[in-house]
Amino acid sequence: MNGLKAAWAIMKNDLALNRAQPFASIITIVLPVNFLIFFVLFALSGGKAPVTVYPADTQPYAQSMVQALDHSLTFRVHSVKTEAEGQAYLAADRSVASIGIPSGFSGAVATGKPSDLQVTIDNKNKDFADDIRRGLPLDILDFYRRSKPEALPLQWREKDAYPFNVSFLGYLSVSVLTVALLVGGLLLGGRGVAREWETGTMKELMLAPVPGWSVVAGKLGAGLVNGLAAALLIVFGLILLGVKPGDPAQFILVVVLLLLVFVSLGVAAGSLLRSQSTVTPLAFALGLPLFFISGAFSPISWSTPASADIARIFPVVYANAVLQHSVHGYWPIDVSGPVLWLILILWTVGALSVSVWIYRRSTATH
Repeated sequence: MNGLKAAWAIMKNDLALNRAQPFASIITIVLPVNFLIFFVLFALSGGKAPVTVYPADTQPYAQSMVQALDHSLTFRVHSVKTEAEGQAYLAADRSVASIGIPSGFSGAVATGKPSDLQVTIDNKNKDFADDIRRGLPLDILDFYRRSKPEALPLQWREKDAYPFNVSFLGYLSVSVLTVALLVGGLLLGGRGVAREWETGTMKELMLAPVPGWSVVAGKLGAGLVNGLAAALLIVFGLILLGVKPGDPAQFILVVVLLLLVFVSLGVAAGSLLRSQSTVTPLAFALGLPLFFISGAFSPISWSTPASADIARIFPVVYANAVLQHSVHGYWPIDVSGPVLWLILILWTVGALSVSVWIYRRSTATH
């Protein structure tokens, strides 16, 4: 009972200190919000290649070709009236390509004769140029499938694996929450313990008649409360973007487990390093690379086998998969749901044990 009272008192004291020195709490919110703003801008502006289209032919088939380009998943179309205007867009770096539909295009399509689209590509950026080279044949094929299917020797029928598409922004937004819990937990747990060493109050805790686990529990409790408050604000931002949990119970549980893992590891790091100025860059140095290999942009199995094998070492991969499932309803990893939960629970137990063990070892030498 004394241990629980001591843990409660330590937690309340840490919460008060965090209000007076809110650096870790602010970073926990500011970092993912910055990521979220960046990815919103990236998803809105960088998903499609800007192109200009000028139809010299105004007949039905030419208009259908314009519509096929306009509805493309690859292009963001600016309609212009002349070839010169399209070239001006290219010269001003306002488009990646200029696409001209020549006069007589509709007549050629109607009679089955060849007709060449006039395409000028700004190839200073190979990725965007390749988008044009890949996307244009697909859109021409789609034009024929919709406007003149009898001209195609084969047809296809799409069968989706899931009932709805997950937007690039929707997927990334969930991944941003993962990095928020990762970096925030390391900061909140690590700086809380390191502060005790820097101010000399750790000696008072060591001399106090309380077990070491109660100190760790108090630090974990404070980190968990602050982390949940920060996560709540981030979730509110996600909801404003139209991203909300489909399974709230699963979502809350995985958030709590993640915070326990990373706050525990933060406590361990703070016990070892004993310096807030060292814990802070460590959190970023670990957090950002782990974020990018955690399946933040797509399932890790879509990457190279080597990077996927490295990613599987760390809990963020499994946490991101469970978060994606709780929000979007599918597992973006080739591991079953029960196994994922078992991995996260083992990581939680392991991180809690490591935090207590390292704290005891670091205090035993003083």
